[in-house]
Amino acid sequence: MFMKARFLCFIFFFSSFSTFGAESKIVHESRALIERVLQGHFNDFILQEMPAENGLDVFEVEASPNGKIILRGNNGVSIATAFNWYLKETAHVSYDWQAINPLIIPCKLPLPVKKTHRSCLATQRFFNNTCTFGYTFAYWNWDQWQRFIDWMAMNGVNRPLMQAGQEAVWLQVWKSFGMNDEQIRSYFSAPAHLPWHRMANMDKWGGPLPLSYIDGQCKLQQQILQRSRALGMKPILSAFAGHVPEQLKTLCPNANITRIAPGWGGMDAQYTTYFLDPTDKLFGEIQRRFLAVQQKFYGTDHLYSTDPFNEITPPSWDPDYLAKVGKTIYETMSASDKDAVWYQMSWTFYFDSAHWTKPRLEAMIHAVPRGKLVFLDYVCEEEEYFRKSDNFHGAPFIWCYLGNFGGNTHLVAPLNKVIHRLEKLPYQTACVGVGSTLEGLNVNPEIYEMVLEMPWRGTEVVNTDSLVSHYAERRTGNKDKAVKDAWIMLRQKVLVDSAVAIWNHCVVFQVSPVMDLNKCFWSTNPKIAYKNSNLVSALNRMFEASAESRNSDAYQFDVVNLTRQALGNYGTVLYQTMMDAYNQRNQIEFRRYSGRFIRLGLEIDSLLATRHEFLLGKWLADARGWGTTPAEQAYYERDAREIITTWHKAGGGLTDYSNRQWNGLMRSYYLPRWIEFIHRLDDSILTGKPFDEKGFAAWSTTFEQNWVDNTPDTFQEKESGNAVQISRRLFEKYRLEMENK
Repeated sequence: MFMKARFLCFIFFFSSFSTFGAESKIVHESRALIERVLQGHFNDFILQEMPAENGLDVFEVEASPNGKIILRGNNGVSIATAFNWYLKETAHVSYDWQAINPLIIPCKLPLPVKKTHRSCLATQRFFNNTCTFGYTFAYWNWDQWQRFIDWMAMNGVNRPLMQAGQEAVWLQVWKSFGMNDEQIRSYFSAPAHLPWHRMANMDKWGGPLPLSYIDGQCKLQQQILQRSRALGMKPILSAFAGHVPEQLKTLCPNANITRIAPGWGGMDAQYTTYFLDPTDKLFGEIQRRFLAVQQKFYGTDHLYSTDPFNEITPPSWDPDYLAKVGKTIYETMSASDKDAVWYQMSWTFYFDSAHWTKPRLEAMIHAVPRGKLVFLDYVCEEEEYFRKSDNFHGAPFIWCYLGNFGGNTHLVAPLNKVIHRLEKLPYQTACVGVGSTLEGLNVNPEIYEMVLEMPWRGTEVVNTDSLVSHYAERRTGNKDKAVKDAWIMLRQKVLVDSAVAIWNHCVVFQVSPVMDLNKCFWSTNPKIAYKNSNLVSALNRMFEASAESRNSDAYQFDVVNLTRQALGNYGTVLYQTMMDAYNQRNQIEFRRYSGRFIRLGLEIDSLLATRHEFLLGKWLADARGWGTTPAEQAYYERDAREIITTWHKAGGGLTDYSNRQWNGLMRSYYLPRWIEFIHRLDDSILTGKPFDEKGFAAWSTTFEQNWVDNTPDTFQEKESGNAVQISRRLFEKYRLEMENK
């Protein structure tokens, strides 16, 4: 008996020693992230787990006695956030969300001067939007996804919305009801348009969806979820909200299926969707099958996103009916997953506030057990809907910054407003988190980083200019005063509170040409909420940076980003001068300024070629990369062209909604419209005949559709040219004119 006890003690000691000596999965995954982001330096860090702090995520950063950096956290996301905090606050470097290369710190890693201890007031940090899977993610590969997952983890995101691969699930579900592959794939939309199919806004656009894409996205989603979960995230997947194929009416003739009013986004009636009333008994069966297949393919963290009436009209506005809808959606989820939590965007309530009155919204919310329905307060920089709805009538919510529609490339970031709104949130009561519902990744990374950083700052009083000054340091890797001054000027004079991205989308070159900019299409408003001369002053100071600063990749992006915006803003001045000359029938001056206008557009196109973030060719190459045959490659490229230009059809209600100031797109799509417009105005002066607006509109529609369908052009896929030199040359060329206008 004694010998047996000694043997058991030995086994216990040995197993304990082995466990102590082994690296935990959390530490292992965190170390792998560090190696991906900062290659060759993972041995410079000591990674340790620590307990949560009063139920809140927590991290620590400090120097070890042997000259290494200690990172502690209660999970993988917290350790990744600690790593990023070290990079930002000690090493002074930025890892941007569109990074394509690992960071480089050429010297020995600096050690933290003192210990940092942070806990996060926001238990949930949300990121992504259903639309992001069209405007940004539609054609991403695993390399792009894993870099972005690393970025999210490093910025503390623990509730990412992950909707890739959804069609593989629905393929199995609709097959189980008797539909065949061809019917189902024809019901789906093309890849970049799938988000609006998923939200029940349209069916069939660009279908049939190739099986290669369905299978490829399924495999990709499995990789995405495995990595996200390994780092400590809890991804939010999808659930059934009522959208069904038209064929289900024939297969299930007794089901209460209605046709949604046609014409969403100006689309033709043939693309109209169909809705199964949630009170119908078939609803629960579809939910059960969908969640079962989804769990088989992708597992579950018990978190589900579903938006039953996004920009569509419910079958009834009666509060009792809406209560039944809420009750049924939740109960059918919980019947398959007793731990299910439903996430709902608040956009539809903000978008159609005339119909979504307090009694209607309250009825739907109170039909779901408290805590089981979480609202994403969609566009809090514009309106904090939780204040308008009595904290969503008691339901928990996540404060979200939207920041852009369609992934537009407009310079806008109301830092001061956003930071002060975040400071006033009712954490630990109604507000359970912060995040972003951005429609696409765009050119304003600073504000998205700061939104996610704020809850880690706890209750400290935050000085916005101090935060921006720290941001400037990591854009260059040093304390360059010129760059700091430039960013402070930007914060105070350009990134102003009145500049809200959702209503300002472009520079004048991206506008479909009009005689009066006050009459331009709603999604292409070139007005700015600041003086361009202030942007020019900040940019001038930015160019006074040291040689060391100019070698920073982040700095190079910033100068291109600011220069192309300043030049684009100046384009409006040239446009106005050109139109004044036209109205005065002064052909000499008209030709002079219209020529300068087009030349400036071409110069901006050349500038954009210096950065991968602004390349149309990269976007199209990513799309073609999903093709397994030449026909598929052409299909994907057409879809990628369409979403950023005509959206669904030239001249339709969403044309240029997702406009972008990109190399290749400027030269081949936006500028030819202006060249034709100018040519017709010139003829009007010459002949004395009025400008034929209808004739030009018809030409534009044909041109835009041909660009989507038939353009043979190829575009560069990799950046070229010296970003700083070209930015500086163009800046100096137009500086005096921009300062005086």
